[in-house]
Amino acid sequence: MHSTTSKILLIIPLITASYFASAVTLEDYLGEVKLKNGGIRGTEKSYQSKALRTNEAALYFKPSFFLNGEYFDDQRPTNAPVFQGTQTLRHTIRAGLNQNLRTGTKATLSYNYFKTQINGVNGTLLPNRQFFDVAPQIEISQSLWRNFLGSEFEASETAQRAQVEVARYSDEFLHKQLMIAAENAYWRLYFAQRSLSVQKESLERAKKLREWNSQRMRNNLGEESDLLQAEANLQSREIDYQDTLTEIDTALREYNSIRETEGVVNLENAEAKDSSYILNATVPPKAKVREDVLAFMATQNLAKANSQLGTERNKPNLELYGSYAMYGRDKQYSDAYDQAMTATRPYSIFGVRFTTPLDFGSLSDYKKAYAQEVVAAEMNFKRKAYEVEREWEILNQRFTNFKSRLKLSRKMEQIQDKKLTTEKKRFNQGRTTTFQVLQFEQDFANAQLLKLRNERDLITVYNQLKLFSGVDHE
Repeated sequence: MHSTTSKILLIIPLITASYFASAVTLEDYLGEVKLKNGGIRGTEKSYQSKALRTNEAALYFKPSFFLNGEYFDDQRPTNAPVFQGTQTLRHTIRAGLNQNLRTGTKATLSYNYFKTQINGVNGTLLPNRQFFDVAPQIEISQSLWRNFLGSEFEASETAQRAQVEVARYSDEFLHKQLMIAAENAYWRLYFAQRSLSVQKESLERAKKLREWNSQRMRNNLGEESDLLQAEANLQSREIDYQDTLTEIDTALREYNSIRETEGVVNLENAEAKDSSYILNATVPPKAKVREDVLAFMATQNLAKANSQLGTERNKPNLELYGSYAMYGRDKQYSDAYDQAMTATRPYSIFGVRFTTPLDFGSLSDYKKAYAQEVVAAEMNFKRKAYEVEREWEILNQRFTNFKSRLKLSRKMEQIQDKKLTTEKKRFNQGRTTTFQVLQFEQDFANAQLLKLRNERDLITVYNQLKLFSGVDHE
């Protein structure tokens, strides 16, 4: 037993030296994480890109340019080749602007160019075997039932925007969670290393206590029960020390995994912000709506928009449409163009379109299904908002309670320190025993460990509170 303890104490400097290699501050670590962690970088780029796409749906109501080109070669047999020829060649170019209006109107303004050549025809009967057609044209259609006043257009725009917002807010909240997890990993390693220093001293004192009781036994001045108690205390301290070494190893792996870099670090001696800042920290300002709640709100809006879209798609379609073209045709392009611009040969179409689905039973079921989806989305949103609000209240209470507990543990540490100092003075005056001094030193170490645990608990709660605000890190 004695030789085992000696071996452990001999390897302690080697183990601790490997862990305490280079000091890293919290700011250094978080900067490294933001630079190297692929998941964090990915979520940041993802929500930033989606923020730029928020108004992408508005393009649905913006003008769009189109350009169509076509080559037509028809060599099918005709009934009267002398009039119709044996081959018709046509080159077509059509260019213009399309736009959807919020009134449910679709409008197209185009310029149409056709070059036609008819081969195999009797030249006497058809002298103009090659000619040009030019037609500036406007086309308009207006919905009177489905998509009345642009309801389907508006639902499409809302659905697209909501879909982007769901992904954006989800990624934004995930990014914040990952950063908080990185900070928690830093503090986990920080407190493990600080605890190891305290436990190293505690282990040394436990060994001295055991040696002191062993000496008293050899001098027939003590009881065997005292020696056994000291031996059990030493074993307990050795177990605690080994557990902390395991905790440091686990915490270091997590720390390095998040920053995607291997290496040993020393957080205990970092010169920047240490854990004492938490005593002066106040509750972070709460954002009006947290990002994950915003994602649920966007999901609710998406459900409503999809319901509107589904309802509109299943309505009968009654549509007025019309087109008007200023037409020109001649064997010379310039003459055909002049004819078109003077509107000497206009071409117009006006009409009505009507289509309707006939499976009325399914349509009724679909309508109910869409309504239920909206209700479900609303219920999920309200529940999420309630849970987040309750979580905020609970964390606030825990933050207050943990801060009070930390203050008490710090007072306890000061009392134990003062008690130990007083006892050492009494020992120097010959008024107490070595055992009593060692015991007081152990009490002081326990108070230190308790304070460290309370500091870690308080920082963890504080970091959870930061999820509710626009503050990433201090």
